[in-house]
Amino acid sequence: MIVFEIIGGILVRIFVDIIFEGIIGGTYRLFKRGFVYIKVKVFGFERKDPDPIKALEKKLLYKKIELTENLNSIIKSGQTGTILEVINDDKVFAEFYDRNGNQIEWKGELVLEIGMNQFKLKK
Repeated sequence: MIVFEIIGGILVRIFVDIIFEGIIGGTYRLFKRGFVYIKVKVFGFERKDPDPIKALEKKLLYKKIELTENLNSIIKSGQTGTILEVINDDKVFAEFYDRNGNQIEWKGELVLEIGMNQFKLKK
């Protein structure tokens, strides 16, 4: 008798694991993943559009850069610097260093606004 109860409990547990967790749970996760990507609100989930500024910040923030064109008479092409803040998808704030590693100041400003097409990332 006890053996039948143990075997029955094991079979019920296997049935629950396979049917409910495997098939039903797997189907739910599959639908959830599929619908999240096509922006359809199903099961209370909706895809959130990524913020382009946050994506640029992840890519650029505190990275070393090299200027590709002259900014002014002091900060010229080839000067190295660091991006400190992303303003929008066209502009960033950056600081620049001379060959000795000292910050370059121009008109009393240590941080300058530059365009995205005026620099390249250093490796």
